[in-house]
Amino acid sequence: MKKTIAALVACILVIVGAVIYSIAGQKEQEETLYNKSEVEFWVLSDPHYLDKSLTDSGSAFEKIKLTAAGKELDYQKESWQAFVATAIQKKPDMIIITGDLTLNGEKISAEKLADFLTQLKAAGIDVYVIPGNHDINDGWARKFVGEKQERAKSITTADFKEIFADFGYQNATDHDKQSLSYSVAVNQNYDFLFLDSNIYPEDTEPQTRPATGGTIKGTTMAWAKEQLEKSKQAQKKTLVFMHHNIYAHNEMLSNGFVINNADEFNQILADYQVPVVFSGHIHAQDIMTKTINDHELTEIASSSFSITPQGYGVVQLKGDRLDYQKASNDVDAWAKETKNKIPEVQNYSAYLETLFMEDGKKLGYSQLLNAGLTDDQELDTAAEFIGRMNVRFFSGNDFCTDEEAAKIKEEQGYQIIEKHSKFLKEYIDSIIQDNNQEDNHYTNK
Repeated sequence: MKKTIAALVACILVIVGAVIYSIAGQKEQEETLYNKSEVEFWVLSDPHYLDKSLTDSGSAFEKIKLTAAGKELDYQKESWQAFVATAIQKKPDMIIITGDLTLNGEKISAEKLADFLTQLKAAGIDVYVIPGNHDINDGWARKFVGEKQERAKSITTADFKEIFADFGYQNATDHDKQSLSYSVAVNQNYDFLFLDSNIYPEDTEPQTRPATGGTIKGTTMAWAKEQLEKSKQAQKKTLVFMHHNIYAHNEMLSNGFVINNADEFNQILADYQVPVVFSGHIHAQDIMTKTINDHELTEIASSSFSITPQGYGVVQLKGDRLDYQKASNDVDAWAKETKNKIPEVQNYSAYLETLFMEDGKKLGYSQLLNAGLTDDQELDTAAEFIGRMNVRFFSGNDFCTDEEAAKIKEEQGYQIIEKHSKFLKEYIDSIIQDNNQEDNHYTNK
């Protein structure tokens, strides 16, 4: 009889244990964002949104556009309307923005951009953001009135969490108490780690320009390791999203772009087998892979959403497989469909490219005139060459063979630059050829 009772108790314990285990498994399943193995997310960076209420399109605004490094600042509202319409039609699971959401940390710009993100959220698309170096306590936040620049209210860390509460901070799995970093359990295969890599003052009324450089603070590094360890124990992969770069994507554009403790941080990422880091900041589309302790760590740096060709990445996660493909915001098609009458919006892709071309040409004219070149035809030829090379590099179309690179160097524009400007020659040489890998598509092995 005692044996029968003992056996019955043991049986009950097994059943109860199985039920508890099942409930725990269901709970774990419920705590992930998606209960599916296939997830599509779009990633973009550096939209540098400036709300129209901050400018009357007077002379002060015209001057700031000349220093905007080819950013498009007049028709951002229309371009975002086009992007939102495309996203709602194609319905990715997530959209992720890796920093520099605003031009220079204007609070009203953040609030108005959040309105567009709310439309995505309402359509069932999850949105996650992290700040860039221009977003928090930026002393350059301005309103442009006639000939004057007036101080605009900037974004504090508390403001950022409040404005973008529905776009990461309320739905995070875990938060770093010492920064604006957080983690998200996406599905049973992936966790996402969103890291605040920025250096900004804690003042509520900032007076200085934003810091260009970045770092992963010691406390944030420790927190990140905890998250990576949790993912490892759960046998999940982690994708990392941050504003600054972990690699130097161009030898002349690395200072202030690569985090200052990259070696230490990259070693941690390799130790925990992180496959891909998504970043921005450099405004150039580039994909780079390095092997660290037998682990291949890839960084995908997105070009700026405020310059040509207004690119973003479409990422498909299918089990362990990750596929990335660059796409471009098709404002022209949206303008035609909505019967928009603004000429620049109707021909937005050409307008964007012209803006960026002209910015590159200004660099050429300035440097060559300072070098003593006065021949108008040679100036025009060299400046046009620089503008064209800039468009090619920043849009991620600089992958070419040695033969193709040599052919470019035979062009008259290059020959003029080589003769007259050591600086421009070094710069052009640094952007002519990317033989690392093709920058517009990536698939993990």
